[in-house]
Amino acid sequence: MTTDSPTTSLTASGHVTIVFTSDWGVSTGVGHAGRTHSTIERSNNKPVVRGTVITGVLREQAMLAAKALDWPEEKSPKKWTNFALWLFGQDPDSEPGSTPHPRHVLFTDATPASKIPIHDTVSLSIDPKTGTARDQFLRFTERAAAGILTGTFTLIDEAGAETPEQETIEAAHFLLGVAGLMVRGIGSGRSGGDGECTVLVSGDKLEARNAQSTSELVAFASSRAQALRTSLKKLAQSLKPDAVSALPAPQRSTQHQVGTIDGPAAQHSGGHHLVLDLTLNSPIVSYEVPFSNEIRSLDFLRGTVLLPWLHRLVSSNKRGDKEAVVTNAVTGGHLFVSDALPVISVAEGFPVPLTLKTDKTLPSDSLITLYGNFPENKGKLPVRGGYVFFGPKGGDGKEPGTKTQGWYGKPPLRGRQTTAINHETGAASKGQLVLVEALPEGMCMRAHIWVSDELWKAASVSDLLGKTREARLGSRKLTGTFGSATCTLREETAAEREARIHFGNAGSAQLTSAASSSADGTAPGVKTPASSSDVYLWFTSDVIARSAGLGAGGTVDDLIRAFEREGIAVEAVGTPSIRHRRVDSWSPADNGPRASRLAIQAGSVIKVSASKADRDKLLKLAPFGVGELTAQGYGRFVVAHPLLNIRSIEVTKAKLKHFVCKEAPEGGEDQ
Repeated sequence: MTTDSPTTSLTASGHVTIVFTSDWGVSTGVGHAGRTHSTIERSNNKPVVRGTVITGVLREQAMLAAKALDWPEEKSPKKWTNFALWLFGQDPDSEPGSTPHPRHVLFTDATPASKIPIHDTVSLSIDPKTGTARDQFLRFTERAAAGILTGTFTLIDEAGAETPEQETIEAAHFLLGVAGLMVRGIGSGRSGGDGECTVLVSGDKLEARNAQSTSELVAFASSRAQALRTSLKKLAQSLKPDAVSALPAPQRSTQHQVGTIDGPAAQHSGGHHLVLDLTLNSPIVSYEVPFSNEIRSLDFLRGTVLLPWLHRLVSSNKRGDKEAVVTNAVTGGHLFVSDALPVISVAEGFPVPLTLKTDKTLPSDSLITLYGNFPENKGKLPVRGGYVFFGPKGGDGKEPGTKTQGWYGKPPLRGRQTTAINHETGAASKGQLVLVEALPEGMCMRAHIWVSDELWKAASVSDLLGKTREARLGSRKLTGTFGSATCTLREETAAEREARIHFGNAGSAQLTSAASSSADGTAPGVKTPASSSDVYLWFTSDVIARSAGLGAGGTVDDLIRAFEREGIAVEAVGTPSIRHRRVDSWSPADNGPRASRLAIQAGSVIKVSASKADRDKLLKLAPFGVGELTAQGYGRFVVAHPLLNIRSIEVTKAKLKHFVCKEAPEGGEDQ
């Protein structure tokens, strides 16, 4: 292991090494009934220190170090204190309700560099009056043995990219290194001697070591800490006063100004249709309205989550003479992103249509029959929630009789219980025991993207295709535990292009090979619509259709008016199958929730009457969506899909093994 020096160019990323010299454990706040009262955090059945814990302990010490580095006078500039606030986003001693700032450092979970055994410890409470053990106070607590854990940190800007300023990087390395050396313990039970450790934050990576005795770990930690102190002294001497005075500080939140769009508006007649494939490297929280102490997650990723990352990716290739087109790509209509939906095998899932039904008593095997909306299918149970997947080659066939047309199911969300620790008492904060739901690690998803010809040339988007990149997505993405995904941007295949031409969506697979060649979109054995002017619209994402007045919106009339604003004249036929969903979001600028919206829920189906010309317009509009916020994935629909006219279809019940691309991890809370 080497030490940092001022002559060595530091980067925006580094390593965190935690050397525990006593038993330790970060408690989960729960136990095993009849066995253990308190268990510790694990990943793949190995003890870990979560990124949120590392952030908390370093933030507390960094604020103390920053105050010591600043002049003691009250009127002196608080350069280091402001820099620490900029780095961590919020002072741990801030008052409740204060406005937090964006955080600019990201810590990953610290995992063992070598095997660390886990054991149980026994404790009891002594009655001060009798001097004997109290009744019902015998406790068994999990603890991990002394050892070395390693993690990483990354300095990021407001957009999530690595910080490019070298002066900021050097100052951050110095402050984080000092803060790490000030940490004396991590985890629960510190008052009893547990969790003693040395935290080394530097640009060095520690090689894995075999199990060592406690005395060897103490000697190792002491020698590495002394080497790091020497390196930090040299780094402090290299920091110039002008550079310290120019360190970034938290900025006041400003309201976004509404103005004219600089650059030409995009036309939907041309452009390029692309596909974004995602594989989740860690669980991802897709924001949903929290309920009590439960942080819920949607079972898909909204385009709102993908759009900032994609726009930042495109902006990295912008040219000087076309900068306005790239900067205003979203507001100018040059970039559209759909929701990312689950994928099984090569089949993309779509929210199940509300017109489908199933048997009231589902069979115990893996086969499920979905029924269409026909008189002979009365008495069936309407299907609510989940996704349908159409595989061109049928099901997986691993079980007898499972070579069906596709799959039906819902991605299983993964839950993790977490506790916020009060830094003053070292105990759990009052009312801060929460359950976090997230999409499972290893899940495959797919989104569809449209790029205008102007943006394609201005940002050289063709150079971005086919390359694998890591992205931080979703809520709680800066915790280090959630939000990591591998993304690949590519052009759509011939089959996806053909499906988009026939049904209005690149991910829509036909039920049979003859479906795509049929004039009305129906397959053999499928009932033909009574009139060629009637067409079914199946909404594959939520639709925000504003009302004519100040109402909530989302009615059939609001939807018809949304099509009329796009120049398409349609008329509702029969009774629509529509449900609604409440859509909420958070405003970082206002540090509060935005006004709730009432959206037509994905899976809703409406039958409309349209002329041949208007039907062609519907096919062209489908990839872009109808209503509000279409650039963020809202309003997508499919035109005359064969599934809406099928009498019945047999599908395979989708399980965890179908949704997860790789083998699920074993042990602990990852099961």
